[in-house]
Amino acid sequence: MTSEGKPTISIKLLIDQERNNVILAEAGGDFVDTLFSFLFFPLGTITRLFVKQQSLQPAVIGCLNNLYNSVENLSLERFRTAECKRMLLYPRYINEDKCQKLKFNIDDTKPSKYFICPNMNCSRNIAGGMLSYYENSRCTCGKLMNREIYMKEKKVVQLNDITGGVFYEGESIFFITDDLRVMQGLPGGLIEYLRSLGLNNVNLLAEEVLQIGLEEMSNLLTHSLISKTTLTDVFLRKQRILSNTPTLDKQFAFIPTHKKESTSNDSKTSVKIMLRKSDRKILYAEAGEDFIDLIFSFLTIPIESVLKLLGGIISVGCISNLFRDLNTKWSITKEESSQKAVLPPYYSCLNKFPDILSREPPAYYCFSELLRSSSTFSIFLTSKKISVPSGQTPVPLTLMDPKSPSPVTTNSSGYVKKMSKFLVTDDLVVKSLPSISSISLLKELETPLDDFEEHVISIGEVEVSHLLNLIN
Repeated sequence: MTSEGKPTISIKLLIDQERNNVILAEAGGDFVDTLFSFLFFPLGTITRLFVKQQSLQPAVIGCLNNLYNSVENLSLERFRTAECKRMLLYPRYINEDKCQKLKFNIDDTKPSKYFICPNMNCSRNIAGGMLSYYENSRCTCGKLMNREIYMKEKKVVQLNDITGGVFYEGESIFFITDDLRVMQGLPGGLIEYLRSLGLNNVNLLAEEVLQIGLEEMSNLLTHSLISKTTLTDVFLRKQRILSNTPTLDKQFAFIPTHKKESTSNDSKTSVKIMLRKSDRKILYAEAGEDFIDLIFSFLTIPIESVLKLLGGIISVGCISNLFRDLNTKWSITKEESSQKAVLPPYYSCLNKFPDILSREPPAYYCFSELLRSSSTFSIFLTSKKISVPSGQTPVPLTLMDPKSPSPVTTNSSGYVKKMSKFLVTDDLVVKSLPSISSISLLKELETPLDDFEEHVISIGEVEVSHLLNLIN
């Protein structure tokens, strides 16, 4: 612990002083768990965390920051529900509960809460009630669902009874290379790795023990996405991100080179784009709700899912090394899915990105239990390991679709209202067309009218994979 009482993790660096670079770090499971957690953060969460870093230049975040700010600046009237905006600005993710267990969880997203209708006739109806993650949702009876209930804790397994961490099994000491490859912390592995680098005399290498906190872990996340020498840049050079660093939107351009060709069965979305003929630059696009739902949904996709879509490889940064190691060496058994990415319930936009689907909502039940301080509802997930106290009748609760204006409608598609029209600039700034002066827009573009060229393009499954490159 630091003097301020904030948690720290001890790591030991092995440094090549002649080249001024970190050879590797020796660290325990808490450090490795935090590194692996980076993979599960959605792009919207990454963007929000980057903005909080004072040393990070906006150019590095690039169009993702513009996209995030567009959601933030759009009026609530443009969204189907108020919850739609919150889902994009603070996206949930499948492994969120695991990240909450970490010693260092750099994600500032608050844990999920649960709300029911205060009307007992609704929430305790034996036929079933409604459940929401948001306290501003409305029940079928019209009341705000603002009564919070709490998840009944499962029996806590003592750490001494298990081996491993949150995202790995077995090992407790690791070697982490400069480009974030994770290895067993064994002498034989160290010897082999040093030999592979052409290093024979260990006495020429320096050691340095560091106590690192949340700030350093946040810097590691930043550099893992833009640097091939992450440990060196964070702990030795302590360099600021330079303006010529590739931007995140360039790195996460969804372009799997092995992607199949488009077919006539692909779902298509039409977008009108305006080109400047003289340099073939896209000036802006006019789009409806389908296209906006599509690009806004990028903010909800975790980095791990992006890597799956790209075949596990990106051209810059070294987070793909963490991805490969997590899935091949250390990963605790995970659920298999035919989709390349699975989002929390109701997050995916139907027919917008076929490789990404939402997980089915779990079954929830509630029952009355008198606590020491007051009488409240505790809520249970359906599980064979969870038993309902005798004499209680569990009431089924249906998780509401936060994107649906109707409390009884599920599987709604998008985030913004239907029949809406938007303008999208070349750098992914999204504005509602009713809020834009066409006269002012033409003046800002500073382009002769005879230099404009209009095109209508169709975007399907294949085009989605190239979307971010198309508009940059």
